[in-house]
Amino acid sequence: MATRGPRTPSHLVRSEVLRSAIEILDVDGPDGFTVRAVAEHAGVASMAIYNHFDGMNGVIEELWREGFEGLTAALTVTTGHAASDLRQAGLNYRRFALAHRGHYTVMFLHRFKNFEVSADGAHVAATAFATLERLVANAQRERVIREGTAVDLAQLIWSACHGFVSLEMTSENFSTVADENYDALIAMLFEGLRPRSDGVTPP
Repeated sequence: MATRGPRTPSHLVRSEVLRSAIEILDVDGPDGFTVRAVAEHAGVASMAIYNHFDGMNGVIEELWREGFEGLTAALTVTTGHAASDLRQAGLNYRRFALAHRGHYTVMFLHRFKNFEVSADGAHVAATAFATLERLVANAQRERVIREGTAVDLAQLIWSACHGFVSLEMTSENFSTVADENYDALIAMLFEGLRPRSDGVTPP
């Protein structure tokens, strides 16, 4: 991968390192994600990564935090209608993942050796899930989806959306019309979770 040429000014090191890290993950994936590669791409000395981030784990932590903050923003939908909010959040989930492949890789698709997210990072991730859980609870109050523990239903929705997106991002999704099939997945989730006319909650 080509270097950036002149050295990056010190006040721009953090932003350039993070930008370079994402570009490398987008193009080369985790295999190309090394201190040397990131430093060369950012136009900094390798030691700058240790000085500014305490090593690559610090870079990964920042990308993790950026990713989940972005996902939370994508899931934060307020249209005034619970069903529309939940459906749009489902669509936004895929759009976010495809537009931020490097972040999504850090968040969900690759376990980096020796990396353990901090308590603060875990809280940021939990906030994203809590945003989906609130959308589910709102939909339950409006009787759009069935009764049940909101966290469990949110987990079902997330699992389905994440599964589709993950297969798509790893080139293992064989949909010939991915957009239409993802829309169909969202519709299928709504159908499967809608309240039963007989009032019985499915197991």
